[in-house]
Amino acid sequence: MQVKALEQWYRDLPIVAERGEILDASGVVIAGSVTTYTVYVRPVDCANKTLTAKVLSESLELNYEKVLEKISSKRSEIAIKKGVDKSTVLQIVNSDVSGVYISQTVERVYPYGDFLTQVMGFTNIDCVGQTGLEKYYNSYLTGQNGYAYTPADLVGRKLKDGVTYYKEGVKGANMTLTIEKTIQDTVENAVENCAFNTGAKSVSALVMECDSGAIKGIAITPSFDLNEVPRDNVAELMALTRINLVSDVFEPGSTFKMVTASLGIDSGKITTSYRSYCNGALMVDGQRIKCWRTIGHGSQSFTEGVASSCNCLFMNIALTLGVDYFYDGIERFGLTQKTGIDISGEASGLTINREKVKNVDLARIGFGQAIAVTPIELITACNAVVNGGNLVTPYICQSITDVNGNNLYTNTQSVKRGIIKESTSKIMRETLEQVVLVGSGKGAQVEGIRVGGKTGTAQKYKDGVIARGKYVSTFIGFAPVEQPKYIALIVVDEPVGAYYGGLVAAPYVGQIFKSIF
Repeated sequence: MQVKALEQWYRDLPIVAERGEILDASGVVIAGSVTTYTVYVRPVDCANKTLTAKVLSESLELNYEKVLEKISSKRSEIAIKKGVDKSTVLQIVNSDVSGVYISQTVERVYPYGDFLTQVMGFTNIDCVGQTGLEKYYNSYLTGQNGYAYTPADLVGRKLKDGVTYYKEGVKGANMTLTIEKTIQDTVENAVENCAFNTGAKSVSALVMECDSGAIKGIAITPSFDLNEVPRDNVAELMALTRINLVSDVFEPGSTFKMVTASLGIDSGKITTSYRSYCNGALMVDGQRIKCWRTIGHGSQSFTEGVASSCNCLFMNIALTLGVDYFYDGIERFGLTQKTGIDISGEASGLTINREKVKNVDLARIGFGQAIAVTPIELITACNAVVNGGNLVTPYICQSITDVNGNNLYTNTQSVKRGIIKESTSKIMRETLEQVVLVGSGKGAQVEGIRVGGKTGTAQKYKDGVIARGKYVSTFIGFAPVEQPKYIALIVVDEPVGAYYGGLVAAPYVGQIFKSIF
């Protein structure tokens, strides 16, 4: 009976707890909350309805007749206006009208608007995470609501001399990201410039710390201001919030050659003095597979072949290694499973079943065809190529602390060592520097900084058939070559006009590194 008595005799109004803040690595708040209030009236507790209607209509800038109509109804409680600021609420409280009650609400605010949009995500009207980090870490960010209990009689009138019992809400935990605002600004500028200059359908980029896997910047365009979420068109909103760097697979093309080359060197079957001849194509299983340079490259060393991105070199490497060694290698590089990044919706790569792979398939996989990966898988694998052979798990949340500063969560670095030998990684770094110095990645050069990398240009498919004139252009770069600190990837989807990765992607990684260093 005690529970029923409380439900019958006490009225309650919610006191919504503040949502925890999201901060960048240096403590800059990039997602916060603002407290607003909802004004209620309990008609049976309103002694002078005309006076109350006058005060509320003037303070809240509402129509007097409509307010009076509401508070003259027989309903037990009516919300007059939501989203009222504190100064207006104080003005109403100080007027000393009866029957008016106030509840606290919290709204999510993003100080930088269109910033880290897809990855940050957004909340609904009740401050519950709907997408991105807001959803992934919602249980931490959500606070504990409080309540105001006011004794009332059977018809809802506040009891004379009744005491309101107040329980304050507890703010949600604060989350610190690996993102650095200065780097994030640079990455966002780069994708915007690239999208404008290439007319691409979309442009995506990310920067990762080589040793730890910490994401320092990640941007996708087109995007939107998180303070003005376009909720009216659900299909458009879903497309704009898609984090394609983790959720979409694509044929990587020549950027995948970083993996093929490193497996060749690591096996001992391929050395830097290895030579390959290219006459414009290679016959495999009776099929003629073209090099991108149809007139051929002639005889080239390993280093020269990587710099010129000769398809024939990489087909020969893959065929020399054989299916089992090659497949064991791409599995070690994590290209057949999710990376484990703390972002919702991650997909995993697609490969032909090992038992069904023919030589013609293996040759194509060697230069980045007949295999599909997510961009985050690709950059994580390529990072292992250049960071000494360590496969790190990418992550974006560094730590979470409660309102008292107590630690609730800290990212523990996950590293698989020995994917390739350190000596192999050193050879690959120096070889990939030649791509930027004399090869297709010249656009990524930065004065005073040694940059290495690999360009990629891949055709797109629709319904299993090549979509003519549609390409995905990429560049993966790292710097400094002698001891890589950052690795960056840019993906340009369907550029208009020029489409080679060296032309439409590499310069923007150069732009990012120039700003960082």
